Amino acid sequence: MTQDERQEYEKPSRQRTVMAHVLVTGFEPFGNNERNISMEVLASLPMSFICPDPWSRLRARELEPIHVTLDTMVLTVDEKGSTTVSNLLSSGKEWDLIVHLGLCESCSLPRIETRAQNILSMRIPDNSGRQVFEQPLSQHGDLLVTAPVQAWKQEKMGDGWELSTDAGTFICNETLYRTLHTLSMPNIDSKPCLFIHLPGFEACSLEQASTLIQEVIQRMLFRPVVSVVGGLLTRDDRYLVARRAPHEKHPGKWEFPGGKVEIEETLQQAVVREFKEELGWDVSAKPSLGVWHHELAVFDIALNILPVELTDESLNLMNSSSWTAHDALAWRGIDDDSPLDWLGSDEDIVHWMRDSGYLSKSK
Repeated sequence: MTQDERQEYEKPSRQRTVMAHVLVTGFEPFGNNERNISMEVLASLPMSFICPDPWSRLRARELEPIHVTLDTMVLTVDEKGSTTVSNLLSSGKEWDLIVHLGLCESCSLPRIETRAQNILSMRIPDNSGRQVFEQPLSQHGDLLVTAPVQAWKQEKMGDGWELSTDAGTFICNETLYRTLHTLSMPNIDSKPCLFIHLPGFEACSLEQASTLIQEVIQRMLFRPVVSVVGGLLTRDDRYLVARRAPHEKHPGKWEFPGGKVEIEETLQQAVVREFKEELGWDVSAKPSLGVWHHELAVFDIALNILPVELTDESLNLMNSSSWTAHDALAWRGIDDDSPLDWLGSDEDIVHWMRDSGYLSKSK
């Protein structure tokens, strides 16, 4: 390599700028409320900011940060307000994602709504004087939000939050429903959209609300990565695998027993807990042997495999009375070629054990 070629090779790569245009809406005050946090927080949001990948430590490859520019909009608490965004989308207006905000007077924590109900029923009139009871919004049933919020359960955002399947039956729900319905139209490019119900000022400051909204936007922009652990229990050159029961997700698939890592839980704590919950066994765990990645429909999996040991070697492992997530166990040799229907990247771990000679080294 010549000196010129080396200098060119060693130049830092020029990062491309990834842009995202985001809409955040709030509502004017309604009912007996003189203020509405969903309206006032809009003024505290930065109109542009940089979002790094929130799952960078788990992801298999590095993703560029995204430069966000915000549009904010205060909606009226009436039918006109509930259709404002859906009408703009129908007329050709585009955003990369949409976040609707509203006030939940009875909430103690912010609630991320996962579903818009196909019903409009008002305990009080809206700001135009309209009051409707038990009226469906369309003929299409309830609608789910178009962001992978279920994959965020492990995420610590703001000062706490919770998932909700009940957005109410007032203007908040109507607005979310009409936006989601329009985004589902075949001539509209579907984008991530959700609704956040904010508590009143006594439970949530503008600073807290602003921080949470920015963290939610950050997670909406990147494909989630879920941290999962599996336990590798070995005995006499064999390893233990388990088949998922019919009532579980991915029934009939074989895997190394384990599950998701909870908030503020170490990998070792997670695999110890999962073995107790799923199999009823007490185990101790050693540090991770490595991480394996694979993709599911709406999120990625980062699977750490940890060697585990039983605390009671006399335990009858084939006694299924304590199993909750599996219906069969099997001891496999490293050269066992009988086919199994594997879950995700678990089969890759078997290949790694064979190629690395792990079982013979771990004796």
